[in-house]
Amino acid sequence: MRGDGVSIEAVTSRDAMTEFAMLPFQVYGEREAWWPPDVQNEIDLLCSRAPISSHLAMMPLAARRAGKLVARVTAVVNFRYNTHWNEQIGQLIHFEALPNETAAAASMIEEAAQWLRQRGMTAVRSGFAAFLDYPYAVDNYCTLPPFLLRNSPEYYHNYFKSAGFMTEKGLTDFTIALTPQTLASYPKMIDDAARRGVRVQTWREHGFMNAVDAWTDVTNSAFERHWGWNPITREEVRPMLAGLARTEVADLSTLAIAGGDVVGAVFAVPDFSARLARVRHGVRLEETRGGGTRGALINIGVLEGWRGTGANLAMAARSFSAMARQGMKYAGYTLVLDENWPSRRTAQKLGGAITSNFVVYRRDFVK
Repeated sequence: MRGDGVSIEAVTSRDAMTEFAMLPFQVYGEREAWWPPDVQNEIDLLCSRAPISSHLAMMPLAARRAGKLVARVTAVVNFRYNTHWNEQIGQLIHFEALPNETAAAASMIEEAAQWLRQRGMTAVRSGFAAFLDYPYAVDNYCTLPPFLLRNSPEYYHNYFKSAGFMTEKGLTDFTIALTPQTLASYPKMIDDAARRGVRVQTWREHGFMNAVDAWTDVTNSAFERHWGWNPITREEVRPMLAGLARTEVADLSTLAIAGGDVVGAVFAVPDFSARLARVRHGVRLEETRGGGTRGALINIGVLEGWRGTGANLAMAARSFSAMARQGMKYAGYTLVLDENWPSRRTAQKLGGAITSNFVVYRRDFVK
């Protein structure tokens, strides 16, 4: 307990984990629209019951003021990530905090940082970890963010800077208006790739679970040296995506096939806002943000030997064309690192424009 009534506690009991997982409902609950967390999945991760758990060491922490939960975070050592990159960097995931709690948030983050230092970490990052964490918004604070992303409050920047962090990376979200003119350009992209020996299939056409395995393999290869990524396994991806086999995902996600081999993969989703977002009664979402009108390309990768064939454009073009046929007026292309110019150019060729920006934070430990 600090002198200002703030205490930092390890989260160990089931009740404490449930309270921990529910804090976003206090942070975002008054917004017109937001993406709530999957509370049970968070608890399963904290209890080491998730497929990825064997690769992690975790310490969930809670900050309380006069007994009330005001901030949360989980310190993580991802052994697989550190082995892949030959680094010793820790991660802070699950960060959320109430307003006007700079001191409590800074104390909690410092406690998490010290836990990581004691385990040999030389730096800590927050805002990007494969399947674990997503970046912090720097604009559009009052609108529904793209699917999977949180539109974090603007005061989070103050919290991290007060805790000694700097901005490590910037990322962007593109939005494509699926106008008749834009859609008319897509068949040529598909034909151009076909002339180079690349044809496009949907995941449903390929066989959904076979496509999931192909996506996993292509992503591991295509993203091998992509900043922030680490290898994943079929065993952990299959249970995450299997439940989507009978949804529109099977028709929106695509593969690039050349000579019988999968050389590229896209994972894309429909507008899930009606099913998964919390939207206040009577609120009508902007068409570019949801309400049944905005699909999203979540991930796109092409094997190195097949880059430059137009496989990327062809896969995205077929995905976006399918979105339009299902009544969607916009497509998201997210997330793209600021320095990833090939991916940025792909988004622009598809008709995209930047509509949201995000950042990742980092703090290096002083020796």
